[in-house]
Amino acid sequence: MKFDLFSTVLLAHDLPESGFCKGDVGTIVEQIPSANEHSDGYIVEFFDNGGNTIDVVPVLESDIMYPHSKMVVNYRDLENVA
Repeated sequence: MKFDLFSTVLLAHDLPESGFCKGDVGTIVEQIPSANEHSDGYIVEFFDNGGNTIDVVPVLESDIMYPHSKMVVNYRDLENVA
């Protein structure tokens, strides 16, 4: 699946190396096209509830998904992120 620049995405699974968890919301700020038949990569920016950048993280296409109407929004503390 291709994701549009500046679209809102969710993490499809935890990213322990950065402290982000499945369901965390981010914005795609860059697409990294694959040099071969593998899936594209993306740079995703994560924000706090005040709109401040927490971190900018490279992810694979398989790491993210679009939100859908049958999801629940959840907030969590930043203490374990980045």
